[in-house]
Amino acid sequence: MARRAREYLTIGEVVEQLQPTFPDLSISKVRFLEDEQLITPERTAGGYRMFRPADVQRLELVLRLQKEHFMPLAVIRERLEDFDKGKLPPELKPAIESSEILSLPLEDAETVPVDRAPDMLGLPSAFIRELASFGIVTLVAGERGDELPGPDVRIAHTCWDLRRFGIEPRHMRMYETFAEREAAFFQQILMPAMRHRTPEARQKLVETLAELMRRTGELKEHMMRRAVSRTFEDVN
Repeated sequence: MARRAREYLTIGEVVEQLQPTFPDLSISKVRFLEDEQLITPERTAGGYRMFRPADVQRLELVLRLQKEHFMPLAVIRERLEDFDKGKLPPELKPAIESSEILSLPLEDAETVPVDRAPDMLGLPSAFIRELASFGIVTLVAGERGDELPGPDVRIAHTCWDLRRFGIEPRHMRMYETFAEREAAFFQQILMPAMRHRTPEARQKLVETLAELMRRTGELKEHMMRRAVSRTFEDVN
């Protein structure tokens, strides 16, 4: 299929794209899911729906939760509300990990205006700006002023949760430093694969990166437990 100049799909094109995986999908079902406020595609001036990549991802997630996890719409709506706030409910993790379309969510993540963080994320705007001042999150310029990129939403929520342990944004800078160093290390390892732009090479790169992150995450946890156990004998 020829690449489209526009950056969105129509409702019919979305159905055509997803029907091989979800044979019973129809235009009327997509409209129903929109009526249930599970998806919220934008509209053109003429009233036609515009499904951008993030909208298609969300629709596929809803369909997977229905088909593979047998979730009722009310439960899906609750889980998606948590997901929108940057949290990953356990029920969503298998569906997200099994989706090829969702394997690279950072590319199509939407932003959140900082001044709307209290009502959209449940986080004070001042806290978001404090995180930005220490380089924990990055703010981008938007139509309504500074905005928080989608990938940084989860980081902000995690940082907020850590405050109850007395861990402030200034303490979290070391984690950002560690992450930058590890990302640079991964880049060196994967540089040969990054030179290939074929869909197959890209998918292999995604899978390898995910495996690296999982394995190094396990290593860090084991090493942290070992280090902490030297001070706290009951921790193993």
